[in-house]
Amino acid sequence: MEIRRFYVNSDDITDNVVTICGDEFWHLTKVLRYKVGYQIIVCNDSDGKDYLCTIDLIEKDYAKATVNRIIDNECKTKIGITLFQALPKGDKADLIVQKAVELGVQNIVFFNSDYVSEKKFNIDRLHKINVEACKQCGRSRLSKIYGLYTFDQMLQKLQGFDKVLVCYENEKINDIKNELKSFNGDNLAIIIGSEGGFSEREIDKCQSNGAVSVTLGNRIMRCETASIVVCGIAMYELGEMSR
Repeated sequence: MEIRRFYVNSDDITDNVVTICGDEFWHLTKVLRYKVGYQIIVCNDSDGKDYLCTIDLIEKDYAKATVNRIIDNECKTKIGITLFQALPKGDKADLIVQKAVELGVQNIVFFNSDYVSEKKFNIDRLHKINVEACKQCGRSRLSKIYGLYTFDQMLQKLQGFDKVLVCYENEKINDIKNELKSFNGDNLAIIIGSEGGFSEREIDKCQSNGAVSVTLGNRIMRCETASIVVCGIAMYELGEMSR
């Protein structure tokens, strides 16, 4: 039987005993119907480890498990990538979060821009998608989801990155491959627009805050396609697609 993964806070692990509660307890007992004696993997956001555990106790609203072994999680990336995503229409944010998390993106920041038309932003739903995507790909650390920020608030978050790339359909010269090949830092930011892209005013402001505009070629992609493709390209070019 597949050993399933569950996420807890670091203070839920004490003296080799793990306490599982909240949504993860519900998933363990009501969805998977796990029983005492089942093997599970427990992770927390603080150390990047996998805790191999055995369930010892199941109560009404929590479960306890004993830690049998602690191992390094192999899914962590060497390069920290943050995706800054202008809020797309409908449920496209769900897909963007799911695939960016599976690719290893550490942070996803949603923001408004001139051409954003969507009004709804459900961060609780995105957090749940984040958890499920991390379980799917075996990550020990959850990605961080932020938003909804204004455009200027997003710009303030660009400080501290070794490189910031903004994808812009009117960029004719600078391509993303060359920018990634010349990257030798630890933290990369990628900015993607919504369905309407960015205004010239916004691109100017991004560049004034250290961003480099890049082209993705002659074809204009849907915003969700661009986000997934660019994150995948970045992971490949930066060596995160090899063991």
